[in-house]
Amino acid sequence: MKENYHKLSLFFPILFPYLFWMNGSLLGSPITTSYFQVEEGKIAYSKTGDGKRNLILLPGIGDRKESYLELSQLLAKENSVYSFDLRGLGESDISFSSYGPKETAEDILHFIREKDLQNVYIVANSMTAASAVYIRSMEKKRVLGLVLSGPFVRDKADLSFGMKTLIHLAFRGPWGPSAWVSFYESLFPVHPPKDLKERSEKLKQNLSADGRMAAVRAMLFAPKKECEAALNIVRGNVIVVMGTKDPDFDSPEEEANWIGKTLGGEVEMYEGAGHYPFVEDPSRFSSDVQKLWQKN
Repeated sequence: MKENYHKLSLFFPILFPYLFWMNGSLLGSPITTSYFQVEEGKIAYSKTGDGKRNLILLPGIGDRKESYLELSQLLAKENSVYSFDLRGLGESDISFSSYGPKETAEDILHFIREKDLQNVYIVANSMTAASAVYIRSMEKKRVLGLVLSGPFVRDKADLSFGMKTLIHLAFRGPWGPSAWVSFYESLFPVHPPKDLKERSEKLKQNLSADGRMAAVRAMLFAPKKECEAALNIVRGNVIVVMGTKDPDFDSPEEEANWIGKTLGGEVEMYEGAGHYPFVEDPSRFSSDVQKLWQKN
């Protein structure tokens, strides 16, 4: 929310997504959904690639792990890439009593420790950027770097009563999923992806399931207090990626520079991009992610 909250080649772009879905990659194994158990339910994830580095991709509020499909394909050439659904969303359970950045961080910490993952790098978007900072503060030896995309890492002014009421009304009831999808589409103000309508329809279908919009509303109101405190602990090997036209921020560049300075990180501004730079320019985003270990 806004802070004030010859012919064969023509068919290849159409066929490729299906080939990728069937085969994982043209040379790889099938992409399937796996689950790991935490105290109150199961968290869904998919794995692509098999490399010495472990990359964890965390979507933002209301989004699904599939939004990282293009990026995960690029990164899986040399890495093990884990794309997650947040609790209550995608294919994860809706049995949880609370939702927010701290809860997401705890889920991923559980996963990292249970799998005994080393050499971990985290890519996070929007709310889960706060989760990523917290995770790294708790696992400095395992988690070696972060890419924070369209990041919300701190609480600012509290939402007014009127704004809270508006959010409750907009994202509750049978119109809630449609309202969220309209908001989602607005986050690509200049360069929407060609498959935006397909992405939107899949989001709408997922959010129409009982309990999922409740998870979204809970995340929208969840505080970042404990995650924000971790900003004082995490330092270095952080890349902040922000679209210059991200409508979720009054001044995207100002917020990106503040986060970059606070964490001792680098800032990459994507001209004309909105809230999901990894969707609008996955090739550039992949190159930026790789800077995390290329500089080591």
